[in-house]
Amino acid sequence: MRHFVSGLFMAIVLTSMATQADARRGGGYGTAEQLVFVSPTEFEDETGPLALCHFVETHSIIFVNVWRSLTGYALASNNCQSEQYYEFTATELESAQAAGMIPADVPLQPKLSMKSLAEGFWGFGLLIAVLAFAGFKLLAVQKRRGQRIAIMADATPAAQAILDAMCHAAKADGYIAPSEVAMIKQAAEEMTGTIFAMEDVKRMADLAEETLDLKGHKRLINGRTKPEQLDMMRGVLMVVAADGKLDGKEQVFVGGLARAMGMDGGTVQSLMAEVVGGAAAPA
Repeated sequence: MRHFVSGLFMAIVLTSMATQADARRGGGYGTAEQLVFVSPTEFEDETGPLALCHFVETHSIIFVNVWRSLTGYALASNNCQSEQYYEFTATELESAQAAGMIPADVPLQPKLSMKSLAEGFWGFGLLIAVLAFAGFKLLAVQKRRGQRIAIMADATPAAQAILDAMCHAAKADGYIAPSEVAMIKQAAEEMTGTIFAMEDVKRMADLAEETLDLKGHKRLINGRTKPEQLDMMRGVLMVVAADGKLDGKEQVFVGGLARAMGMDGGTVQSLMAEVVGGAAAPA
């Protein structure tokens, strides 16, 4: 009798055609359907025994898994290592358990294990870690900028910006010689009419960022007029030309600053000629 009931129940459950697992992607976002083994069952179809599976969807952004959601139960062959499955509701599960076709300890409401969840969350955790790192880096940049502004508190905003840009230019090659600090102090004072303490200029250079992106260069020129930007570029070119050679990283810094200013290459070359010619002129 049980065999007859099991066979009848199996026939009812498997009346519908098996569904194909799907994967969808668009605009960098994608979902993939997956079957995760839960338990063996007494069900079978033409392919052989069927297992009870969790039916899950893994959500990804640019091929990185960030979220896994559990949709329900399903039946599939090969211990759920299959691309085809039969949908299986909680009501059908309860009836199957009553008929002895699925172990009674399987919960009616599906729940993913921590291991399965972790497989879907690793990308989310990575994303959080990347965002946290970026946040900490931004906070560090803002803190250093605040310290530099505090050092220059007595100077005008324009003088602050010019000295700050010159210190960043000196830091671009990764090393600031004492002679560079002295040159920056003298040039900044001549250009701005502001007296800076040598120790303050050294501290400014130490706090400068070694590399800047376009946003960083734009922060240097924020609020500055075009004439002030020209003075800033003159000061920067004085720094990078002081040792008679233009390091690759210094070229990158000058190019980034010029892009932020919207300054063409011809203007930069003219300013460089002006700076070099002035340095070479007799006293």
